[in-house]
Amino acid sequence: MEQQRPFNLCMAPLRGVTVRTFRVCFAKWFAPTDRAIAPFIPTVAGERVKPLLLKDIDPALPQGIPVIPQVIGKDPEQLRVLLRAFKSLGYTVADLNAGCPWPFVAKKGRGSGLLKDADVLARMLAVGCEEMPGGFSLKVRLGLTHPHLLRTRMELINQFPLREVAIHARTAQQMYAGTVLLDDFAEALELCAHPVVYNGDIFTRADFLQLQRRFPTVNRWMLGRGLAMDPFLVEQLGAGTATLPRDMQRLSGFLEDYLQACEAELFGPVSVLGRMKELWGYLKFGFVHGDRIWNGVKICRTLDEYKRIIASIPFEREPFAGYRR
Repeated sequence: MEQQRPFNLCMAPLRGVTVRTFRVCFAKWFAPTDRAIAPFIPTVAGERVKPLLLKDIDPALPQGIPVIPQVIGKDPEQLRVLLRAFKSLGYTVADLNAGCPWPFVAKKGRGSGLLKDADVLARMLAVGCEEMPGGFSLKVRLGLTHPHLLRTRMELINQFPLREVAIHARTAQQMYAGTVLLDDFAEALELCAHPVVYNGDIFTRADFLQLQRRFPTVNRWMLGRGLAMDPFLVEQLGAGTATLPRDMQRLSGFLEDYLQACEAELFGPVSVLGRMKELWGYLKFGFVHGDRIWNGVKICRTLDEYKRIIASIPFEREPFAGYRR
């Protein structure tokens, strides 16, 4: 299903969703993105990184989509240890998460909280570029409570030879609510000396075309929640002005494959159900009767219950039109 596109699409890291098994099954059933940022791996104290922490990005296992490991943390030497572990697996690229908006993360100076301390951010970027020359990138928000913070940090960010900077066009305080701040993104884009990846609220082809017109110099786009809500989104974006029909049998096959992959990988039905519920928390937005499906999925307590609910969906006629506002 791969196709040539005049732009680059990246699968965003959605914790609990865009894991290795998801990426593999997604690439089997749908048009894949050009690459994926894996959900973040936290830095840890000590000189050794446990293999279990690296399992999601282990190149000895199928990945489905070319993957870039992402790290979250605030200690430069712990970052160095983790990047060397990535390199031992053969990776020459890595991404630093300076955008996670969750308060319990940001308050500890990690994720979007990295933007608060210019000195810590500079030391993290220095280690990253030293360990991954030409392959280190940064994912950020516009700021914490106000969208001007990234602009004040851009002179610092520009001092390092980063591969790219992905900017989610919201503040951390916004989380994923409200509208994206396109004027503030435009100012950050103008100031950034690196290739910029746009991230935020690409749910439909109309969203994408509007953003392309607004930011003609941007050629790299990150798809997160929109891709989980509508797995057909990549092919819709590559379809020009035409809307492609969505094959419900492919979606059904994907869900079956993904469930089986999770059952084989995870320990116990509780973990598998948790993974399925994470996905359906997004996927429900694409179904005309998504709320009804979700109401059943979110309260089921056994895999048999879950399988009965999914088996009851009339995929041969159930309307699925992608994200519905």
